[in-house]
Amino acid sequence: MTHLESIASSAVRAAIKVEASVIIVFTSSGRAARLIAKYRPTMPVLSVVIPRLKTNQLRWSFTGAFEARQSLIVRGLFPMLADPRHPAESTRVVARTSRF
Repeated sequence: MTHLESIASSAVRAAIKVEASVIIVFTSSGRAARLIAKYRPTMPVLSVVIPRLKTNQLRWSFTGAFEARQSLIVRGLFPMLADPRHPAESTRVVARTSRF
């Protein structure tokens, strides 16, 4: 088992143990999401593909749509293409906690 496969299997085991309702994977190539889906978790795996900027000095393009489309054939994996206009550094995550 490779290093990446052991991380993926541990992520699936942890998600099952805490009874998570979804596993969200941020990826640029889709490989991490496919590895997690390989272990057939009981919950869906949401793959957020972050586009990469490519240039050849005359033309700018974003890649990532191909990787998101390729993820459609994997069982239990739901790909989503992130918006390239919003860089990951400026994204804020607000966590809600509830007290009992």
